[in-house]
Amino acid sequence: MNPFAALAVKTIGGGTAAALLSLGVAGGLAQAASPNPIPTPAASANPTKPDPHKDRRAIRVAVLEAEADVLHLSPAQLREDLKKGQKVSDLAKDRGMNKDQFAAKLAVSVKPRLETLVDKKEITQAQADKVLDRISKGYIPFWNGIHHKAASTTPSK
Repeated sequence: MNPFAALAVKTIGGGTAAALLSLGVAGGLAQAASPNPIPTPAASANPTKPDPHKDRRAIRVAVLEAEADVLHLSPAQLREDLKKGQKVSDLAKDRGMNKDQFAAKLAVSVKPRLETLVDKKEITQAQADKVLDRISKGYIPFWNGIHHKAASTTPSK
């Protein structure tokens, strides 16, 4: 074989090997032979990152549980009713309560839950006082149902 033909064979053979490696044909065999561990999602997650809204979530759960107690429902049932489009106002009306009566009972029911959250240092006393103040002024969470964020804030043409 002449030197030019030998160079052509080496070039084509090397190109084929490179193409196979880039397609992963030979790489799969190389990976199977190497004992490299595959990282798990749990290993890459940062478990020490604190939840910035833990206090808000705790307050929301406490209020929802208190509303369920006032309505003589389980929290899970109230959550399902709200998801189905029910309003706390309708549920209270069905039980013979107006907004002021419901707010008074809600304040009594939620206060010990908020005190527990303050004692556990999950929320501050100021946050608990603000929730009670808002309820006394007529703000009742979920009174008009669940308000989902609108998909678009611009009016459609």
